[in-house]
Amino acid sequence: MAFIAPALPYIGMALAAYSAYSGSQANKSAANIQAQVAANNAKMAEYQTEDATARGDQAAQAQGMRTDRLKGTQRAALASNGVDLGQGSAVQILSDTDYFGQVDKTTILDNAAREAWSYRAQGANFDANASILRNRANAENPWLAAGTSFLGSATRVAPSWYAGMGTTMGSSY
Repeated sequence: MAFIAPALPYIGMALAAYSAYSGSQANKSAANIQAQVAANNAKMAEYQTEDATARGDQAAQAQGMRTDRLKGTQRAALASNGVDLGQGSAVQILSDTDYFGQVDKTTILDNAAREAWSYRAQGANFDANASILRNRANAENPWLAAGTSFLGSATRVAPSWYAGMGTTMGSSY
């Protein structure tokens, strides 16, 4: 039993080094996983960007068809009442319908572009976060953490080791 007591500080040093190694390895793994999640989120934001643009195009096309239907209904109503479609208020009504239909289409496309921009910016933020996390993972060095812990423990154990040897730190043999 007497031979175990002198070894306890060294066992403690080894356990502390192993703990530092394991902790650093866990930090590295966690940062890599978080980087992959951020990269996946960036990809999803790109899909959302494409979807917003496509939905905007479809909605603008649908608005154009509604405007065309309205204009056809107006032309039929005006013509059935004997109004000349090429003059006066009939021309103004049909021109206003074209104008406001175009305003509606432009508004739809602008809103879709803003939504797409928002997703694109979100994706850029996710990409930047993924890059930071990858750098953090690459900076983790489990062996360095273990060595630093071991050396730190050694500096605390050294005075008692020297005392057990009958010398003091800094004295020559």
